[in-house]
Amino acid sequence: MKSISAALGAPMTMIGVALLLVLPHFSYASPAPLKFSEEGETFVQRLYEKTSSLQALKEKPYIEFFQWHKAQGVYNSDVKINFHGGPAFSEFRKIFNVFDNNMFATAWVTTNLLEAYRYGAAFKPTENQINLALQAMSKHMDKNVPYNTSTRVFWSQVYNKTIKYWRTEPDNLISLFEVTDELPVGALEAILKKLGLGKVAESIDWFMKAKSTFLQAFRVPADMDDTFVNLGLGALLHELKADFSSSYIKWTESNPNIKIAIIRLKDYAYRPFSKNTDENTIDPRTYFYMRGFLDKAFAAGQDIALAATWAQSIKEARKLYAQGNPMPFNINNVDVTVAADVVFGLTSAVLSGLVDKSALDDKELAQIYLNTSSLLAYEMANNLTSRPDLALAYYPSVLESYWFVAKTVSVMETALKSGPLPSPIMKEVYAMLKDLCLGAITKDILSKAQYEFEEKYFFDDFLGNGDKDIFNRPVKNYEDRMFTTAMGANALLYTWTIFDPKTGKCHYREETPQKVKTLITGIINWLSEYTLSGHFEPWNAFFSGSVKGMFNVPFWYPANRFELLNGTAIKDWSKIPRGPFIYGVEGHIPKDKYDAMIKEKHFGQATPTEFPGYNSNGGFFPFWSSDSYTYSSVLLAVARYENIAG
Repeated sequence: MKSISAALGAPMTMIGVALLLVLPHFSYASPAPLKFSEEGETFVQRLYEKTSSLQALKEKPYIEFFQWHKAQGVYNSDVKINFHGGPAFSEFRKIFNVFDNNMFATAWVTTNLLEAYRYGAAFKPTENQINLALQAMSKHMDKNVPYNTSTRVFWSQVYNKTIKYWRTEPDNLISLFEVTDELPVGALEAILKKLGLGKVAESIDWFMKAKSTFLQAFRVPADMDDTFVNLGLGALLHELKADFSSSYIKWTESNPNIKIAIIRLKDYAYRPFSKNTDENTIDPRTYFYMRGFLDKAFAAGQDIALAATWAQSIKEARKLYAQGNPMPFNINNVDVTVAADVVFGLTSAVLSGLVDKSALDDKELAQIYLNTSSLLAYEMANNLTSRPDLALAYYPSVLESYWFVAKTVSVMETALKSGPLPSPIMKEVYAMLKDLCLGAITKDILSKAQYEFEEKYFFDDFLGNGDKDIFNRPVKNYEDRMFTTAMGANALLYTWTIFDPKTGKCHYREETPQKVKTLITGIINWLSEYTLSGHFEPWNAFFSGSVKGMFNVPFWYPANRFELLNGTAIKDWSKIPRGPFIYGVEGHIPKDKYDAMIKEKHFGQATPTEFPGYNSNGGFFPFWSSDSYTYSSVLLAVARYENIAG
C-alpha cells in the first residue's frame, strides 16, 4: 500500500486525512426529500425506485481515499459504530460509514421485493435486478466444503495459499485497518485533546487497540442464518418460477445440493442434555437467558435440540483456529432471531415444494424444528427473559424478530387455503406460533406503539437516542424510527392478514380486534407521511457484534467448562488466558446451583443480571445498517396493506 506520509505535512491536514480514513464517506445533513421525474407516481412505486437505486449495478473497485469496493448486485449496507454521548460522539456516529459487501442485506432486500410483489400491490421487480442479486449471493457459498453446498457465509471467501484455506474477506473493513497502520494515531490524539475532544481521542485509542479483535471477528465460519435466509428466498422463487423463470434457474444452479443445509443444521445443533461434550456446550450468555426454558424441559424429562448459529463444532474450531476461521469465542450460541430464520426457511421450503415434505419425517430434523419453535414461543412470551441483548445476540431489533416469526405463521396460513399442512409436527408448530403471534407478540407491539397527531403511530428503538447537547441535556435523534416502524407494521400485517393465492388478495382475520386495525392504519399513515420526507434517517441495526458493552461480555457469566482450545483443563479460574480457550456451559446446571453461580464473580466481575440498554456508558459497538433494507421493508408493509380486500 502506498505511503501517505506526504499527505501529513501540517496538523490540520493530519486531522483531515485521519477523518477521511477512519471516518470515511460522510455527510452531516439529513437526507433531502426525494424528487421523482414522473408525476403521479404512487408511494409504492417511489419506494421501489428508491430501493432499486441502492443496488450496485456494476462492480466498483476499492480506491484508497476515494471509493469503497462495491460488488455488483449487492444492495447497500454500511458498518457504523454506535458512538453516543456529547455532540462530537453524535457526529462521529453519523460520519463513520464503511460500505460492506455482506450477504444479509442483499438477501433480505431481494426477498422483500419479491414478497411485496407476491403478497402486495407492488411493482414486479425485473429479473435482471433479481439475477444480479443472486449472482452476488452465489459468491457466499462455503468453499471449504469439498462438494457443492447450500451452506452460506456472511462474507465471501478468498483462498489463502499459505494455509490452503478459504477465509472470509470483508475487503473494505480490512482495507480500513490497513490504512490506519500508517496513521500517526498518537499525534492525532494529542491534537484532539488540545482541541477539547479528549473523549473522542480516547475512542480512537480504543478503536486502534481493538484492531486485532476486529480483524479476528472478520474471520467467521458458515452460519445457519445466511443459510436458511437463502433457503427461504429459494422457496419464494420456487413459488414464483412462472414469473421469474431465469431467476429460479440461477438460484438452483448456485444451490445444487440443498439437502446439505439440513444435514449441517443437524450436525451443529445445540443438545444441552446430550453426553457428547462437542454438542452440549454453549456460550454462557446463551445459557443465562435460556436457563428457564432448559430448566422446564429438564424437569419434564424432555430431550432438547436447538438450531445454533454457527456451522462449526468445538472439535472443528480446535482444528480451524490456525486457519483463522473459528467461530467467535470458539464456542457456539443460540440467537432467537437466527432460530426464527431457520424455522421460516425450513417451513417455506417444505410448503413450497422446494424441499420434499418427507424431510420432516426425519426424527432428528423434526425435533430441531419443534424444539426451536418452542424456544421462540417461550422467549417471546416471556419478554426475551428481559435480556434482549443476549437472546438477540446479533440482531438488536425486537420487532424484527417478531416479524420473522409472523412470516412463518403467514406462509402456513396461505398453505392452509389449499389444503392441510403436510406434517403433524408442522401442525404443532403452527398452533404454537399462531398463538404466540396473536397473543404475546401483538400485546407487546400494542404496548410499544407511540401516537402522533392525525391518527399516526410509530415505534422507536435506540439509534441516536443516547446523545447529549453541549449543556449535557438529553437529545434524541430517532435514527431508527423509520425502520422500527416498518418492522412493527410488517409484524402485525403478517400476523393479522392472510393471503389468498386464489384471489391474490389479503384479508383480515375475522377475529382481528379493531384496535389492531386502527394501529395498522396509523402506522401506514406515519410511514406514508415521513419515509420519503427527509425528516428521519433510514438507518437500522439489522446486524451487530454480539458484544455491545461490558454488560454482555461472555466471561462475566457463569460457566462450568474452562479449558485451553487444545483441550487442556484450566485450574485457575481467576485469570483470562492469553492464548485461545473455551469458556462455556456444558450440559445442564441445576437451578439452585446456577443461581448460586450468578451471585459469584467471574474473573473479578459480577454477573450482569440486568440489561442497561444499548446506549449505556461504554456501549460503543459496531452495527450494520442498510437504507435499502429499510426502504424495502416500508415498501413491503405498504404494498401488503394496500392489497387488503375491502
